[in-house]
Amino acid sequence: MTDKKIDIDKMMIDEWRQLGFYYDRDDRIDINQCRFYGSKKGLQNFVSLLDKYINNPANDTLSEHEHYGPYSYLKVMTWNKPTITADYIAGTIQDLKKLKNLISEKLQKTEAGQTFNIEKDYGQDNTITVKFFVMADNFDPVSMDELIVSGRQEIVNQSLQK
Repeated sequence: MTDKKIDIDKMMIDEWRQLGFYYDRDDRIDINQCRFYGSKKGLQNFVSLLDKYINNPANDTLSEHEHYGPYSYLKVMTWNKPTITADYIAGTIQDLKKLKNLISEKLQKTEAGQTFNIEKDYGQDNTITVKFFVMADNFDPVSMDELIVSGRQEIVNQSLQK
């Protein structure tokens, strides 16, 4: 048996790049938003992710959900009404189709350097706004991850591997 060391930093970098966009949450009371950063192509990956979720029959049942991204903070869930909270993006399969189309339409009309929001146009019970930042074509989602960029993730990973 070999003790192969796992390069967690590289794994996380690869996961961000595979996802194609960066997301985080700003919980300040005056902001309170979930933010997505990506090129048009990268943010289109989120639309594709929603499409795959919607078209998976296993997700038809209430409370089914999937986690996405290196930290698995992004959660899409099947629910009985359209709603976006600090913890999840949820709705019926039909609601999530509407959301997918709404994001896709807004993304087509938005240029690099511009933003768009998803708010009450998706659900009246949303407790958080989703803001999409359309970045340049060469945007690297890793560049937004403070833990990786600062080198702090490497320190965390070293302590975990001891």
